[in-house]
Amino acid sequence: MHGSDVMDESQATVYFIDDQSQVLNALRRALRSRLKGWTMIFEASPRQALDQMAKAFPWVVLVEKKMPEMDGADFLKQVKINYPDAVRVILSADISDDTVVQSAGIAHLLLPKPFELDEIVEVIERAVCLRTFQLDDKLRAEMGQVDNLPLLPANYQALVQYLDSVEEPDPAKVDTLLSHDVAVLSKILQLANSAFFCAVNPVYSAREAVIRLGYDLVRKLVLCFSIYTASGDTDFNSQLLRNSERVAEKCIELASFSRLPKAQRERVYFTGLLHNIGALVISGREVNASFELVGSFLLRLWGFEQLIVDALRYQSNPEVSDSDDVVLYQLHIAKALVDAENNNQPLEALFDELDPKLIERAMLSEYLESYV
Repeated sequence: MHGSDVMDESQATVYFIDDQSQVLNALRRALRSRLKGWTMIFEASPRQALDQMAKAFPWVVLVEKKMPEMDGADFLKQVKINYPDAVRVILSADISDDTVVQSAGIAHLLLPKPFELDEIVEVIERAVCLRTFQLDDKLRAEMGQVDNLPLLPANYQALVQYLDSVEEPDPAKVDTLLSHDVAVLSKILQLANSAFFCAVNPVYSAREAVIRLGYDLVRKLVLCFSIYTASGDTDFNSQLLRNSERVAEKCIELASFSRLPKAQRERVYFTGLLHNIGALVISGREVNASFELVGSFLLRLWGFEQLIVDALRYQSNPEVSDSDDVVLYQLHIAKALVDAENNNQPLEALFDELDPKLIERAMLSEYLESYV
């Protein structure tokens, strides 16, 4: 429907801009019952859509990349300036490297066409979750203007799309998808052969690694390693990756000592790997937002579970959260231990600084006592 009345920013409003009327009509019919309570605005003209936004503030904007009147990326540049906290999504049948480069820094997400309706609904639901971040208007706007938010890597999207499309994945197909990126595959093989998985017999292929690690962990690892090995300041990226791997390894050490179940051990490892992704995003930029907030914002945007989002957000000051998630507290202590090792700080001095309540919540009282 087309909004005609003046609306405030609290009204959940989503824009669909596509020069093909049949696409808009199909979305209108399909989403009518899925997005109750939302104002949905469908426009074939990008310029008319911009005029409409002065009346109906956008929460989410989904736009076709290639349109005759205005390119979708150029359109989103204007949306970013005028409505920085709107979630910006490019839809395109062309997910080539050129499209990714043109979309990076402008779009929050890049979705391939044809798309599944559930993907659209999930993106819109994430926008609501992002609104639950307790930020003042200035900081929320600044978050939306950060121009280095990475898009979901193409190899990760291809893997997820395949895994979600079949009931029983074919290891050979997964092997093919993973083998396209040698840097990422080498990291996955390294982990599959680590002591974390009690590896006795070495594995040499993506197929063997997937069998050992499981599909869910592999997809998360592909995301993580793809981001850190992407183009950019490779020295800085490598430094962050080395730090994240050390923190992740320390997380596993703590999780194993406290006998956390396998699911929590995997989550604490993955959270350790991604704990500093926000630093990757804001590197070299004057941003008031902390790397913890930027990282948690990004993972929430990508649809990760709330426990992981919260762990990233409160990793430096878990005492201000009301979470009882042991992973959050173990991440905090793992970081402190790695920092102490980097600075040659005696562990006894570090333990004296740590809040006993945090140690108890991390289930690590006996761990620390073993060093005394």
